Parts: sequence; structure tokens; C-alpha cells
Amino acid sequence: MAATTFDVSELWTPAVRRDPHDFYDRVRRAGRPVLQVDAAGNRLWVVAGHADVVAGLRHPGIGHAIHRHCPVPRQSRPPPTDEVARIEARQLINLDPPDHTRLRGLVSGGFTARAVARLEPWIGALADRLVAQARRRGRIDAVADLADPVPVNVIAELVGVPEADRPRFRAWSAAIVSASPHGPTATREFAAYLDELAARRRADPRDDLVSELTAQEDSEQRLDRDELVALVQLLLIAGQETTVDLIVNGIRLLLTHPSQWQALRERPALAAAVVEETLRFRGPVEIVPPRFAFEDVVIGGGWIPAFDRVGLSLWGANRDPAVFDRPHEFDIHRADLRRHIAFGHGIHFCLGAHLARLESRIMFERIARHLPDLRLAVDAGDLDAFRLHRDHLPLRV
Repeated sequence: MAATTFDVSELWTPAVRRDPHDFYDRVRRAGRPVLQVDAAGNRLWVVAGHADVVAGLRHPGIGHAIHRHCPVPRQSRPPPTDEVARIEARQLINLDPPDHTRLRGLVSGGFTARAVARLEPWIGALADRLVAQARRRGRIDAVADLADPVPVNVIAELVGVPEADRPRFRAWSAAIVSASPHGPTATREFAAYLDELAARRRADPRDDLVSELTAQEDSEQRLDRDELVALVQLLLIAGQETTVDLIVNGIRLLLTHPSQWQALRERPALAAAVVEETLRFRGPVEIVPPRFAFEDVVIGGGWIPAFDRVGLSLWGANRDPAVFDRPHEFDIHRADLRRHIAFGHGIHFCLGAHLARLESRIMFERIARHLPDLRLAVDAGDLDAFRLHRDHLPLRV
């Protein structure tokens, strides 16, 4: 069989962006990590097999804290002084143990399956209001009218953001993830707001996450100011943006696969399966936040040189035919649903996975029960199947 070849920057070409799965199929067939170089000259070794991605997520020689392993020139760089850079450096997803272990431990109790289950009546009531409003309007947008209001209100409720401040909360989240020039400004505004909120909670604690975190400031496990901002910002972004993407893409996939949509309408209890298959087929995260090889790493039938970036593709892993039957078909009845790794694996397994699953399941159930005539208001052929649908998806009820 002829060797599989790749253009050096193929991952970022328009053709691959339109449908990355052919690229990831070829990476798996190559049986080794594939080197790609972005426009800035950064080297990224792409790994796409399910077993190899899992191995990479668990590998002790792959992580984020490259400054602890690189030669002296990188170690000698001073810590960032810019506020935005400092906050970014303290993001939980950019940390390795022991910092990661300490920070995750401070908030993990609020995101267990049992803790999240207590929110179901509150989330259900919110979903009921949204579908009732949608039914009255007739023409709606999946993002603004169904998906967006759920996670932003749930995360804001958990964090302790007053209802009147939540529109700003949502706007900051959108700006921070947009990679626009407004992102740094949004981070600084968010940080200033959180400083004020933390001060209010120190003076008048409530039953919310900010009160809980500020109450620990005299303990050995306390957070410093930048850690507090970074942790709450991550919860805002991860809890909002990725869940919106999950709900909207689930709706799009159902409405472009009529037999699956019909099955859910007949059995709304299949909503949990819709969540899992949407995560597998088109999860919110294509490649995990880039990690580095701290040493020469042997993985996936090849090796990655020390100090290069490692691109572990969740999309590639979740379409691996060695694990999933008919991997390129969207099928909510499949027997291998739970083998996907859309939420990651190991110590960086998504902290909010239980919450995202609950929010999405409730929305799909309510849509199936109360909006059975839901349909696209645009031609299905005009939809870009791989674009993050954070903007809009017009629907008719």
C-alpha cells in the first residue's frame, strides 16, 4: 500500500476546514503522528486514533507546563506581567499537577453527578419557558431562543452572578472566545467585575461558588486573585460556549437526519442518546488545547520530538472505525455511544461534563415533546456542517 502523504499546512486549508474528517481518516491510516505547521511557523504533531489520543491524554511526558522542562533559555523567561497573559497562564486547562490538582479540587465538588442532578427542576423550568416562547413566535433562532439562555443562566446561577448582570456575562464570554481584538478588553472588564463581586461576597456570603472560593482565602488551598479570575472565566466559557455548540449542533443533526428526529419525537427518552451521539459525531472540541512533549515521546506508531506541540484530535478519535461501527453515520441508536471521548480523558476530563449532559438532555426532551413540527428555515445544503454554530440557525416551529 502506498505511503500516506500530507501537505505541511494541510490542516488549515479551506478544503480541510470544510470537512476535517477525511484528513483525520488519513492520519489514522498513516499509523503515526503527522506534522503540520501553521501560518506562524508553529509545529503541531496531529494524533487521530482513539487509542493513541487516549494514550496521549494520559502520557506523563505530554502536558502544558513546557517552561518546567525546556532548556534554560525558555526557563529564564520572566513570568507574564500583562493582566490578560497572567490570567491565561492560570487557566485550569493550561496547567499540570500539582497546580491543576489543587485548583480543580477547589471546585470539583460542585460539578459531581449528584450535585448537578439537584439543578434538574430549575433547568427544566427554564427550558419549559423557552419552548413555550418559541411555540408562540413560530419562527425562531436555535442559538438565541433555545441554546444560549440555558447554559449562561445556569453557570451564572452557580457562580453567583445576579440576574441583572447576566447579559454582560454572556457578552464577555462571546468576545473572549472570538479571538477578536475585543477579547483582551473583555477579559479585563470581566476581571474587574469579578473583583467587585468577590468583594461583595466576602462581606455578604451567599450559596454560590464565588462565596465558597473567597471563604477559603485563609486556608492553605486558597486561590490568588489571578487564579480566581481564571477559574471563573473558564467555567463561564467552557460552561457556556461548548454547551451552546452541543445543543445547536444536536438540533441541526436531528433536523438533517429525519429518521433520527422522528425516533426522538416518538421516544423523547432517547434525548440522552442524542446528547452522546452529538458529542461523538460533532463534539464542541476538535483538538484539545495544545500540549507539549516534555521529552521525545513514542506514540501512535511514531514519535514526537521533545518540546514540539502535540495535537490530540477528539474529532479524529471519535470517528475511529476500530472503535465505532459506521463512524461517519449519525445514529442515536448505536451500541457504542459511550465510548466517545468528546469530554477528554484523564485528569483533564471536562469538569462540567455532567452539567452539559443534563442541560442538553433536558433541552432535547422539551423540544421533542413540545416542538414536534420543528424544521429548518434554511436549505440544509446551505449549512456548513463543521462551522461552530455560535451565531444563528433559523428554525420554523
